[in-house]
Amino acid sequence: MKALFVALVLVAGGLIATNPGMEAFQSFVRTQAADRIEREVGAGALGDLLGGAGGELLADNASTFTERRSYLVGSVYTVDLDGDGDTDGRVLGVARQFIVIDEFEGDD
Repeated sequence: MKALFVALVLVAGGLIATNPGMEAFQSFVRTQAADRIEREVGAGALGDLLGGAGGELLADNASTFTERRSYLVGSVYTVDLDGDGDTDGRVLGVARQFIVIDEFEGDD
């Protein structure tokens, strides 16, 4: 029983230590936005240029349209890109990884 408790404490401690913060989320946004823009525009120099610029722009402003709720072992990031109060997407951050919970919707 003692070994199980120690294992649970170690796992919880590891998750707490690796709970990603806003800087890690900004890096995630940069990568995801650049990839999505490049897919929409197409491969090539223009896609790379717009993807990089768009990813940087969104990442630099991520804290203005994102609410982070930390639950010690993980965080939920709620994104409202247009500021209308309706959630555009949610992302779970745990163990330095990000998992999209609600897919980002766009007005294509």
